Amino acid sequence: MCNPTKKTLKTPKYLVFLFVTGIVIITFTVEKVPEQQKNSDTSVPFDASREATSQQDNAESDIELENQYLKALIEQEKQDERAFELENEKLLEQLQETKKEVNRLRDNRARRRPMMHDAGNPKESKLEFELLTKLKVDDSDEHQFNPMYHQEWNSHKKQVMEFIYEDSLNDTLLPERSEYFKNIFQLILANKPNIRPLSHYMNGRISNAVYANRQTTPCLTVDELSSHLILEDSDVQALQNTHHRFVRTLSSIYPNDIYEPGTRGIVYVGGKESSWSIMLSIMNIRDSGCNLPVEVLIPSYHEYSLDMCKNVYPRYNARCLFLPGLISGKVRHRNKIHRHQYKSVALALSSFEEVLLLDADNYLLDNPEKLFYSKPFQENGMVTWPDLWKRTTHPRFYTIIGKDITTDTERRDYGYTEYGQRFTQVCEKEEDVPLHQLEGTMADPSSDSSQLLISKREHIGTIILSMYYNTYGPEYYYPILSQGASGQGDKETFVAAAHALDKKYYTVKKMPEFVGSLVQEKWRANAMAQFDATEDYEIAERYRDSTEEVAEQPAVLLLHVKSRELHPWRKYHDERVPHKGDTGRSRLYGDEFPNVAKYDFELETWRNMEKLLCEDKIRFHVFEREGVSTEEACREVLEQIAYLEMTTM
Repeated sequence: MCNPTKKTLKTPKYLVFLFVTGIVIITFTVEKVPEQQKNSDTSVPFDASREATSQQDNAESDIELENQYLKALIEQEKQDERAFELENEKLLEQLQETKKEVNRLRDNRARRRPMMHDAGNPKESKLEFELLTKLKVDDSDEHQFNPMYHQEWNSHKKQVMEFIYEDSLNDTLLPERSEYFKNIFQLILANKPNIRPLSHYMNGRISNAVYANRQTTPCLTVDELSSHLILEDSDVQALQNTHHRFVRTLSSIYPNDIYEPGTRGIVYVGGKESSWSIMLSIMNIRDSGCNLPVEVLIPSYHEYSLDMCKNVYPRYNARCLFLPGLISGKVRHRNKIHRHQYKSVALALSSFEEVLLLDADNYLLDNPEKLFYSKPFQENGMVTWPDLWKRTTHPRFYTIIGKDITTDTERRDYGYTEYGQRFTQVCEKEEDVPLHQLEGTMADPSSDSSQLLISKREHIGTIILSMYYNTYGPEYYYPILSQGASGQGDKETFVAAAHALDKKYYTVKKMPEFVGSLVQEKWRANAMAQFDATEDYEIAERYRDSTEEVAEQPAVLLLHVKSRELHPWRKYHDERVPHKGDTGRSRLYGDEFPNVAKYDFELETWRNMEKLLCEDKIRFHVFEREGVSTEEACREVLEQIAYLEMTTM
């Protein structure tokens, strides 16, 4: 196989750029001298030797000026670097002082905790509330969540805030965890890249980079991936500087006492709109025999449902985490915490040491507890699942994180494959090598962050660095990691962070597959299936050296379902969901899917809907917003169950 000419991806040093700038300035000054001589006394006789001496003196003077200029630039660079170091050192000192204060307040809190349930001792309750409030907010936000200081709140808001406080007492490490991450957010702010947003493209954003069907175009070589997002040398240098400072500072403050060792659980990012999907997902988990506790991050007060958090979730061993109560409103405002950051923040602030992070519309077909004991997780501390798209990360990302990749770096992969050594050609030209088939790069394909299994003990740095990437994602890191390709957002930040920190992780080899049904002679995809990581690892090991096509497949672990498909009202009253068969009803995943799932997943899911809507009569925001009563939704559910029972195998 041909080796193309070596092309280094390493960015020229910053001082080289400054040196060139300095020469331009010096040259400009030299060129001005003849102009000044034109305006001088022209009656002085010309002396060649004197002129030569003068030119030599000028040249030496220019060199001296140039050296002085470079020394000044180097000194300024050192001063800037030291200023950043001092700022980070100050934040580190604040972190240490905070930890001491937190320990003192935690002791007080532990002693006073029994009094909190004594209705006859309101003074003690007030003191306890103030202690927790002090832990959770900045000085300027001291009473932000204390109902005693907000007479303007209506009775409902007071009830919400009082419940949030009472519930927080169950998490004894919450105060220290909150304080730790408030300082982390300050470190993130202190290391903001000082460059323009990256939004300019030479040849447009990357599109149609489909991996799943083994397309050979586009062939994402170094040249191809460098021809889209415009990254100037100065941009790369600025990003490299701030990234290096953040990672260097971070490495000295990894926590070891903010999570209960050995705890495992499942985490969602939720809210009123997603509470319906989350409840179905949780019930599905319980049906699998899994009893792991669940935490749901609620981003804001307007997304908080007191009924769900107080009455519904606890029935299923689930509880809410109120984001504004975990970090102060001031910290959240300064860091502009937005939806792209919610997953990494949910991981960071959840109480579990080992976490399975799920999107609200993910539905497990098997008990996920085995994943925590699986070999890929025990050996790596992080398991990810693939997406349908090729990896489109800009080559200079590797420069930013301090890794040198060249086009004659040793090749890791030789084409598309799931198991073994039987590769399908990647590019139309055999000599073309995709960047992400080289050693030292993140592997193809891209990542699906709808599910992530991670150990904070092994990967707390990965989580924090992903928070950094997501904070500056829309302006900088999302374009760098995806270049406008399908699904651009937080999906690549976890793998990118682990890669930057040289942390191990396992990516499931089996590609996701669409699941759907044939309705009126048209096949429609209604969900995407992801596969069991444990079985995937075993198959990959078993056929590691095989040159034959591998037919064996792991079991389907979960379905990522389109939200409309499990919405009983939308499914049959929305023209945008054309799934009606001749009877007016149909199965979402075809008649054979129960054989794949090993049970009738669709029927059991609709029976769970029956319990929520018809038996428990829970009111969900997703129906109320559309003017659909619980009774109307219940009737639709019962009709669909009748159809599914007639067609079950």
